[in-house]
Amino acid sequence: VAELVLGSCLKLTLAADAGASEGHGHEDSLKKVTFARSVTYVNVDTSTHQGIERAKKLNLASSGLVDVVISPLLHDASSLFTSTRRGRMFTIIRHPVERAASLFYFIQDTQWKQPITKNDQFADISIENFYKGGFAENNWMTRFLTNELTKGELTDDDLLVAKEVLKKKCLIGLLEEKAETFDRIEKYFGWKPKNSSEQECLEKKLEWAWPMKHRHYNIEEGTDAWYLIANQNKLDLQLYQYAKELFQKQAELFERKKVG
Repeated sequence: VAELVLGSCLKLTLAADAGASEGHGHEDSLKKVTFARSVTYVNVDTSTHQGIERAKKLNLASSGLVDVVISPLLHDASSLFTSTRRGRMFTIIRHPVERAASLFYFIQDTQWKQPITKNDQFADISIENFYKGGFAENNWMTRFLTNELTKGELTDDDLLVAKEVLKKKCLIGLLEEKAETFDRIEKYFGWKPKNSSEQECLEKKLEWAWPMKHRHYNIEEGTDAWYLIANQNKLDLQLYQYAKELFQKQAELFERKKVG
């Protein structure tokens, strides 16, 4: 989501999984590559442990080639930066039940139902049976922030660590507050539209052409599906409410800038 807005509208150079496409992830030196939608990437994959290690060896942070690093591996990706090449973190958070449902339907439609990647077990499974069968992830956001991706049962201590990471290290964005979120990101990082074309692109993405918006059944609160997903994401639900509080508190940072 942020990847396409920042790359296609604001023309920032990204480090993400797409950068290693078409064999570019095995090259001996860093360079910029441009794919579909005119998004420019550095030729690294920051979505995997191996890709991040390669980016580190090639000195991605000090190369001057990249504006934004996007990764699901927070702790690995943080090792790309140094005391002289520091990074600043932002995130865009979605309600955990909505995120989990969207991910399920997206993977089911784009992978499990497709001929090449077909999975007979999951191609037509309902989301309720998927969760009842114990196949779903749980508390992904808490795991991501605490680097406990493989730990069995998370605890309240893990939740406290995740809250501290958001509070002390992160500019918070909310998917339900897209316009305000990107307004803050622009101001915080200084990433402004440079002309009317970029401004128009940004407005369209935020108002109606939200990239990668995958249509699927809505999971209504109070339904069996909602409770099944929520039960697997109890810590993430608490973390989400905390993130909403931080989002409100961080508004003060930008109000002070306006006054000044």
